[in-house]
Amino acid sequence: MTVSTSTLFCIVCGREFRPRDADTVICPDCGGPPEAPAPSQPQGTVRIEQPESSKLQETLSTLSAKNAVEWKVGEVILEEYEVKGELGRGGMGVVYLLQHRHSGRQFAVKRALGLTGADRQHFLAELQTWIDLPEHENLVACRFFRTLGEEILIFADYVEGGSLAHWIQSGKLYEGGHLVALERMLDIAIQFAWGLHCLHRLGLVHQDVKPGNVLMGKDEQVALLGIRPKVSDFGLARARAVAQIPGLAGERRDSRVSWGGRTEAYCSPEQAIGKSLTPATDVWSWGVSLLEMFAGEVFWISGTVAAQALETYQEREREQASIPPMPQGLAVLLRKCFQEQPEARPDMNAVVEQLKAIYRREVGKEYGRPLAEIKTPAIPPQKVGEPLHKAGVRWTEPRVWLEWALRAAGRDVAEAEDILQRTGATRRGELVAQLAAYDEAKRLYEEMVADGRAELREDLAQLCLNKALLHDTLGDAPGTVQEYKRAIGLLEQLVEREGRGELANDLAMAYMNKASALYSLGEGRAALGLYDRAIAIRERLVEREGRRELLGSLAKVKGLRAIVLINLGKRAQGVNELREAVKMLQAEVARGRADLQGMLRELSNNLQRFS
Repeated sequence: MTVSTSTLFCIVCGREFRPRDADTVICPDCGGPPEAPAPSQPQGTVRIEQPESSKLQETLSTLSAKNAVEWKVGEVILEEYEVKGELGRGGMGVVYLLQHRHSGRQFAVKRALGLTGADRQHFLAELQTWIDLPEHENLVACRFFRTLGEEILIFADYVEGGSLAHWIQSGKLYEGGHLVALERMLDIAIQFAWGLHCLHRLGLVHQDVKPGNVLMGKDEQVALLGIRPKVSDFGLARARAVAQIPGLAGERRDSRVSWGGRTEAYCSPEQAIGKSLTPATDVWSWGVSLLEMFAGEVFWISGTVAAQALETYQEREREQASIPPMPQGLAVLLRKCFQEQPEARPDMNAVVEQLKAIYRREVGKEYGRPLAEIKTPAIPPQKVGEPLHKAGVRWTEPRVWLEWALRAAGRDVAEAEDILQRTGATRRGELVAQLAAYDEAKRLYEEMVADGRAELREDLAQLCLNKALLHDTLGDAPGTVQEYKRAIGLLEQLVEREGRGELANDLAMAYMNKASALYSLGEGRAALGLYDRAIAIRERLVEREGRRELLGSLAKVKGLRAIVLINLGKRAQGVNELREAVKMLQAEVARGRADLQGMLRELSNNLQRFS
């Protein structure tokens, strides 16, 4: 190897140094090797440059990130969520704490910046991996996503304890003295590993395991420690790799910031050279995370040298006085996790069992916390092509909307196949996959309407009405409200300003359904106003235009309004309106409207209940 006169960087401790001679190209501080040169560059070069295409993509995405407006505390996003603060920054963008203005529910919201074209669809497809996961106490649930212009907003459960990385850096992990801290650290290690084991049981590989992706929840059932670590950000590493999302604009890329689908300080050897990944790569990165917990810091540049870093830690006794030393049994386990060949590493179930034995030796008692099994996702009860709302209403397949949108935009309808190719493993995942396709179709329609294609407003309104049913079926009331609001804005233009009377009942339906969604969010008074609008339209259609077929729909909205009145404390008024709706339906059923018998039974039962 030709000796470089340039400064080298030790990949174990990160120190800069110059080699003394051709035979001594090692760090004089810890004996670690220098960072390896890129294969295409002359030997002795130490900084690995990204390819030009990657640099170009980074430049474009960085410009996008620069143009993104920072959210301020108190600002309202999507008209429903108030910004309560910033939680962190990383390779994805910025993470904020948002609170729903009416329900009070809090979310950690990640802004994915710099996504355009196909990258956006790849990202949404991989995001579905996270959304599709079943509930588990050691996994952070991703609830839904939203789009805001070209950004994708990822709504995950807010875990108020912060990340394991923060606990390490702040010293919170080591509070209470060595004995208490060691028990806490081993408990966290076991739950951390168990969360990954459950993920692997589903056939998934996290790909970006690190303390920053472990959130520290509370466990009210455990009096002493009360910690419930939750692994987060599933699938986003792969999404970053596919979409090539770099770090934030103006942010110096360090070894702990995710890039290209991994975080350098925690990556496995096979990950570093781009090989296909198995759960064994998560085992390696978990081991690196444990090393950081006991070292109290990251003193290496690349996770690929974890085995050397472990030996350096033990030889140099890098631990601080406040941090308990690593048990020898754990060091033995980490050496197994740092085997160069992935197949030589233990699986996460074996890791957990060995950790329990270490816990027993070090703490002096059995590990008593129960570890919940994960349930394998069930086959969706409805297949693609059979979308069904919880009330039995069907929405148009996303394929149809996508093809209409592509055709209207003068593009090849075959593009729809790339967007529709991913399906979910659960019913919820299937719905989210359809929602992503609807999102793309809506984006295309919105662009065309903004460009002056006024004739497409009706199509866009109908798409939003369909998309709202999807959100509602997923239990996403705020998303439902937003889609109905957009549909109402378009239909009001068409009906009230342009005289499109044939769309009046669609407008009434949008008012009624938005009111129901608002009521589910606790906004009863706002719901009443919308029910009134729906009733006024349907009464006009029935009385002035003779649309007797709408009497059932009119009775339904009256019945819904009556229930809201009762729950707002206006019981007598609500019961009277229920009685009117029942009489209306009885008269129609007597005229032969057998299709209204089910609704009549429902309203009659409500009347009997509240009378």
